[in-house]
Amino acid sequence: CYGGNADMDDCGVCGGDGSSYDYFDVTDIVLLVEAILENTWSSDNLHCSDFNGDGYLDIIDVVQIVEFILGDARMTDATEVTLIKDGSSLILEAGGFVGAIKMTLAHGENFLIELTDESMVSDYRTNGTQTTVIIAAPQAGDLLTATSEFVIEDVMAVTSSGELKVNMPSTFSLTSAYP
Repeated sequence: CYGGNADMDDCGVCGGDGSSYDYFDVTDIVLLVEAILENTWSSDNLHCSDFNGDGYLDIIDVVQIVEFILGDARMTDATEVTLIKDGSSLILEAGGFVGAIKMTLAHGENFLIELTDESMVSDYRTNGTQTTVIIAAPQAGDLLTATSEFVIEDVMAVTSSGELKVNMPSTFSLTSAYP
């Protein structure tokens, strides 16, 4: 490359290892989220997005690329998140930056959702009665609104520091004031 003895790798990095770029943008995150949701990658074809070089594409790579793009411009990492299900909506509360959230929702047929616009990237895939959702750099507030009831089967929230504790209150109730 550039008169030297290094070769350009498949990702366009001079002397690189095929797992990182010199430059990332939101388009790279969109493509990575699609590859994860569609499961269109294999260990020998990581779409040049295996940022941490672990041989897998997952939301850890999404978070690291988001943080690479944002640099020092982002706020302090959250230490935990709370997901509140309010009817057919899901609300995020977090005391800091959340790099990404991945959820698996169980639901009935003809299930439709609308995802937040208050994130860097958000996308989902439905297969029968299960929907997988990935939201990169979500802001606190509404994450999604669904057309019918759903159950959160699995959820993972991550920052560059690692996985976050996820609180999910199951019920709310009002009781008489004391005494």
